Amino acid sequence: MVFNVFGVIFALAILALISFGVPYLRQAPLRKRGVRTWGWEASRSVPEGGKITVRYGYDGQDGGLHSIPMTGLTTQPSGSQEIIYDPENPKRAEFVSRMPENVKGRRNLLMVLLAVACVSLVLGLIGAVTG
Repeated sequence: MVFNVFGVIFALAILALISFGVPYLRQAPLRKRGVRTWGWEASRSVPEGGKITVRYGYDGQDGGLHSIPMTGLTTQPSGSQEIIYDPENPKRAEFVSRMPENVKGRRNLLMVLLAVACVSLVLGLIGAVTG
């Protein structure tokens, strides 16, 4: 029984680590050396599901024209969007509105989730061996 409780806690901690950690790690180059620019609406589509997809174009420092999609919208966005992109790889970009504002807080959350996952794994294994 103890193993099951700690197994569930471990699984939830791992799922939270993945859902919060992967975007955080993917955005690391953007936080380090990102360049901010404004993107303009290049195209818009509304598939049968009703979710709106808007593709925003932006100019990179490499002189190229790049784009990034904003998908799954339920309301019509208006105007331009602020974008941050990696000058070493201008196709790696993110909307500034989707970047975490409190980076230190996000890092601390990930460390706590990692600690919870480790402790619950160890306690679950101890419970399985002794129980």
